[in-house]
Amino acid sequence: MSRQSFTQQTDNFGILLQLLTTITNYSPNEDELKLINLTPYQSSLMDATKAVDQTEAEINSKLIERNQLLYAVRTGLYSIAQNVKKYVKSVYGATSPEYSNVSKIKFTIPK
Repeated sequence: MSRQSFTQQTDNFGILLQLLTTITNYSPNEDELKLINLTPYQSSLMDATKAVDQTEAEINSKLIERNQLLYAVRTGLYSIAQNVKKYVKSVYGATSPEYSNVSKIKFTIPK
């Protein structure tokens, strides 16, 4: 199983840091690879990932809300638009300019 999401990569990085703390002779020369610098970096990754996950959850919630408004049976925009087209057709006729204008407006339901 591939663990490639940002959340999973951040978790894996934390596990790597835990492993590095158990290796007593881990002492890199590069500052950016020292545990004292990697730990705050991992914390910043976790904070950023958490913020993105929360935003994604909010977006998904709003998409559900939007779809309900647009596609609800009888009360959604799609249903209302179809009823308006039918009404204009019944009042003005199928060959009328009014119906011709209204019928050109396309509304679709996602699959």
